[in-house]
Amino acid sequence: MKTAASGKPHRTAVSLEGHWASESDGQGHVVFNAEGIRCANCARSIRNGLGALPGVTGTEVNVVNGRVSVSWNSHLTSLGAILAIVADLGFKPVPLVGAAAAAARREERRASLKRIGLAGLGSVQIMMYAAGLYTGAFHGIDPALAGFLKWTCLLIATPVLLYSGAPILRGGLHDIRRRTLGMDVTVSLALVLAFVASVFNTARGQGEVYFDSVTMFIFFLLVGRHVEMKGRHQAASVTDALARALPATATRLRAATDDAERVPLEQLRPGDRLRVATGEIIPVDGTVLAGIALVDESLVTGESAARQRAPGEALLGGSINTGSAITLQVTSAPNASALHSLVRLLERAQGERPRIGLAAERMASWFVLRILVLTALVAIAWAFVDPSRAFPAVLAVLVATCPCALSLATPVAIAAATSRLARLGVLVTRSDAVEGLAQVDTVILDKTGTLTTGHPRVLETQTREGLSSGMALSIAAALEESSRHPVAQAFRAHGAREIRCGDAREFPGDGIEGHVDGRLWRLGKPAFALQDGRAHPFTEDAGILLADASGGAAAFVVSDELRPDAGETVAGLRALGLELRLASGDREGPVAHVARRLGIARPAARLRPEDKLTLLRELQAGGHRVLMIGDGMNDGPVLAAAQVSMAMGHGSSIAHAAADLLLLRDSLASLPESVAVARRTLVIIRQNLRWSVAYNLAAVPLAALGLMPPWIAAIGMSLSSLLVVMNARRVLSADVLGRKPPQGPRRTPDPHHTLATEAPQ
Repeated sequence: MKTAASGKPHRTAVSLEGHWASESDGQGHVVFNAEGIRCANCARSIRNGLGALPGVTGTEVNVVNGRVSVSWNSHLTSLGAILAIVADLGFKPVPLVGAAAAAARREERRASLKRIGLAGLGSVQIMMYAAGLYTGAFHGIDPALAGFLKWTCLLIATPVLLYSGAPILRGGLHDIRRRTLGMDVTVSLALVLAFVASVFNTARGQGEVYFDSVTMFIFFLLVGRHVEMKGRHQAASVTDALARALPATATRLRAATDDAERVPLEQLRPGDRLRVATGEIIPVDGTVLAGIALVDESLVTGESAARQRAPGEALLGGSINTGSAITLQVTSAPNASALHSLVRLLERAQGERPRIGLAAERMASWFVLRILVLTALVAIAWAFVDPSRAFPAVLAVLVATCPCALSLATPVAIAAATSRLARLGVLVTRSDAVEGLAQVDTVILDKTGTLTTGHPRVLETQTREGLSSGMALSIAAALEESSRHPVAQAFRAHGAREIRCGDAREFPGDGIEGHVDGRLWRLGKPAFALQDGRAHPFTEDAGILLADASGGAAAFVVSDELRPDAGETVAGLRALGLELRLASGDREGPVAHVARRLGIARPAARLRPEDKLTLLRELQAGGHRVLMIGDGMNDGPVLAAAQVSMAMGHGSSIAHAAADLLLLRDSLASLPESVAVARRTLVIIRQNLRWSVAYNLAAVPLAALGLMPPWIAAIGMSLSSLLVVMNARRVLSADVLGRKPPQGPRRTPDPHHTLATEAPQ
């Protein structure tokens, strides 16, 4: 596995087959799966091991999907050293996607099923022989026959322990070598003690044997881990779908001859021209140069209906060209495309650990130590009371108290919620977003681009004497040419080729300024455009002013339409008991109009970024937990400061970076259900934690008192883990709003690229 050369940006781990690391300007980043991660202590071992390497600046490990994310200084350490440390700790690094990753997942499933099959067959066979021993214990049995049955059980149990139980034993051994107390330590200790004691008693011809307990424990534990494995693969399906969306190569047109050539994706640069045939994936963000594009953007935006894109319109990398062949011009490098950004944000979310999960991790980590102490106390107590019952009691305590369910209680539910939200078109980009979304009681909504379509139009233009409306609009269009603010779209349609501005500078929340034909112009709020405080000759309704050194030159009335689903969304949020606030930088008139139509009380208008932040702080000081929804550059500070925040998918990169959630669809309709899903998830997490603790509190006394045989403890422990996993999966199908959960968009797969556009059920 090779790292990219320093200074040459390559795609990240989740992009292409064979490329799962990147280095640029001395900074390296890699994301990979590590086979063998079972619990919080495994994750802690990896973090501690990599943290000791010089130059490693950050390590995140996700217990559920086994994903490891590492950032490092490539001048101080190498990718090889990082992978070597992980391998030495007992975990096998594998790529996230591509042929190697798919083969690794298939092999993991195949090996899991083979081990389960052998353990299941061994358990059935051994129970037939053990039944004779149990009967003989009550009604008498010939010693020679009893010995034969015990030796037969030994022959059956040995391959089950050494093959089916090998991952468990290896995990316990690696934990001991790492000087950590993971759950595999107690499980391995129980298996080894039971097997060795049984072999010893078989050899000497007296005493109890526990071969049936060994095989059944391994069988039930492997079944539980197989279900966990399926959940882990499902949790990674959203990222993998995004990761597989980009092809390895693209068809580039040579500048001079228009000849086509296939080039690696990382060689593409802004300005390159590409040919995309029918059915091919659009490899990077760009604009249509020739042809009418019909594109399926469902993977990126969640919208299943194909969209038509005319020349000059934008195309998203990861979309599929379902129409005729087109020519496009690259507008951003592959590692700066919209799809690439979404993948990186999702990587971050899957690598981080939520607060509620950290508490469970800490509980599970000290739980193992207390299990060992409790086991020692039980052994001492039974040694005085009845030494013959000491070993079965010790074995039952070790088996019954394995903290598998406790370690899984939170992460499997969060993973299920992330998958469900992705099907709703909501991308979770921070680990605490689901928990935060479940606890909000107030929602602050931006207006332009959030509640409205974000496609404003210039409805009216007023100009001073000597300046035509067309010229005023052209100057405004030149200033707004490079802006990503939604209002800029209203002016860009009026641009003129001969009028350009090369030094436009944006002031978030106020306006934009720059030189046109050597003259400094300002466009924005009157207070910004007329910085000397002079009055302007236009009506108050004209909220956007164009001014130069001579004063106000033109005023524009700009407005956009309310989203068709805004009313339904507001009603749905209100039905969930949420208080709604409207906060906008727009004028009082448009803001009040939107508030009246949606029934939102106390709208706030003409808010600068700091004003929105002040409003948020006031609500938080009053004890409210706030969800902020916005899309613009000026929403960045308040999105970052809110307890949980959501950015519109079409919004600015600053909004995306600050938000905890991204709404990929150009619709608000899924917002109420997203809140309901988060609330349901929090309920299920608490159920899982309560069940895990309750089970251990109930099982420990029974095992310690000798009332629970080891084989019963094995069944109880495995069923406890299975219950937690299956309860968490209810998030995927729970009817949270009285209707069936949405299904992800389906598409006909490309013959060369399999796109998992829908999380598996």
